[in-house]
Amino acid sequence: HHTNPVGREWRWQMDDPLELVASAIFEHRGMIKQMKGVPGVMPARFQEGMDPRHCALSLVGEPIMYPEIGKFVNALHERRISTFLVTNAQFPDAITALPGITQLYVSVDAATPETLKAIDRPLFGDFWDRFMTSLTALRDKHQRTVYRLTLVAGWNAEDAGEYAKLIDLGQPDFIEIKGMTYCGSTGASSLTMKNVPYHDDVKKFGESLCAARIALQAGGREDSGARAPAGGDGDDDGSDGGGGGGGAAS
Repeated sequence: HHTNPVGREWRWQMDDPLELVASAIFEHRGMIKQMKGVPGVMPARFQEGMDPRHCALSLVGEPIMYPEIGKFVNALHERRISTFLVTNAQFPDAITALPGITQLYVSVDAATPETLKAIDRPLFGDFWDRFMTSLTALRDKHQRTVYRLTLVAGWNAEDAGEYAKLIDLGQPDFIEIKGMTYCGSTGASSLTMKNVPYHDDVKKFGESLCAARIALQAGGREDSGARAPAGGDGDDDGSDGGGGGGGAAS
């Protein structure tokens, strides 16, 4: 149960981004070399494995806090290494400033201010505004994006309807739903194995999210229809009626 660095801004020693990339590739190749001569390892696959093709920037810490994250990502792309970056939705300006990422994830850990505060224990007083602005910034990236939802039984696994309302903000290409992983007891967390949802619970949440989303879209169409001007037979007004519906959908 090691501790991870936390902060509102970068305040640690900083390594050069090009050195980080070179060192990461060097260490990767060192691990692959250990498989040489192992029965069943195909020579062609072994050689292919020497050159990494994907880099996941996630798990521990907030990668977009690194001041040279743009140069780091570009250095990976120059080597034909794809990037998968996960941010915790508390640094909207950094999301906006990011260069193109192969797949950009935002952790949507809660759908209401109360549950977000309880689950993430954010450092910023304006955490909810930062969260909402981060989702909007995701929409404006015009690249492949993902909402990552981590379900915690008893905390956020019943909020499918509230989550559905957040989809329009970020308009992600994908929504990834997973259950939390219990990593043992610590003084900083009250979570136990009881908070780990079963696969069937995750599946049901996904179905509820889809149903809530469909209901919201249907409600938007009904509202649009109610606002449409009266008169005519409906065949001679392609601008107002159609425009209202399109505006609601977008």
